[in-house]
Amino acid sequence: MNEINVINLKLTDACNYQCGYCFAKSGIKKALSCGKWKKIVDNIFSAVNVDRINLLGGEPLLYNEIADLANYIHSRGSKVSIITNGFYLTNDKIDLLKECGVSQIGISIDSSNEKTLRKLGRCSKTGDILNPKRCISLCRYIKEKGISLKINTVVSSLNYTEDINSFIKAASPDRWKILKSKKYEDSLFNNLDQLIDDQQFDVFINCHKSLPHVAERILSCAYIMIDASGNLIDTGSFENIPVANLLSTNFTDAFDRLDFDYETYQARYAA
Repeated sequence: MNEINVINLKLTDACNYQCGYCFAKSGIKKALSCGKWKKIVDNIFSAVNVDRINLLGGEPLLYNEIADLANYIHSRGSKVSIITNGFYLTNDKIDLLKECGVSQIGISIDSSNEKTLRKLGRCSKTGDILNPKRCISLCRYIKEKGISLKINTVVSSLNYTEDINSFIKAASPDRWKILKSKKYEDSLFNNLDQLIDDQQFDVFINCHKSLPHVAERILSCAYIMIDASGNLIDTGSFENIPVANLLSTNFTDAFDRLDFDYETYQARYAA
């Protein structure tokens, strides 16, 4: 293991949205300091070369030290990207992220219908959403600044029949990833009511087949995730079980304990 395409750092569990399909609910209430994340980054880079570090949450823009951390990762020679729900994005925030070395901004967009967004839980507790019109404006500004734009769409029981071709054309992402909702279940939460089968997923895919996209049906064991406490996570389980904490365990030793499908992983980022 000499080179890794992408490693995901889950900076915080905090989120202003309540997405019903979300499988990122580990219940971690206290975020790590930027200093501890830097220690984890150093741990990773002492073991492997990483092409890109992806910052996510929860909602990563709720992590107050994201600019400092992004700048540090960039200084270590890695590309930096973020995945956000876009609610807190502004032109000034986009400018700051670019200054800190962020070369790709991904926005999670599951619907262009305001009623559907609220049904999905893609809204604040008071029902506030990222208005689709404002979202398109942000997408265009991201591209104007020379930052790569990615859109992630999770397909669930609430949106698999929706046509968002017009929205995607207007946003014009450099990369559009369409993901089948992944099962998550523990003693506190499950997303079983929003899961779909392959035929339902194909309904959405076929509706949007004229637009360039990457379709992902299987996420288990095919991405590298470090949670908000610094734990390397087994993504093959439905509960996102911690394997080892990277504040105290060498990355190589921790990775050796991971149930990981390297071939599927490489295919994800080659597509």
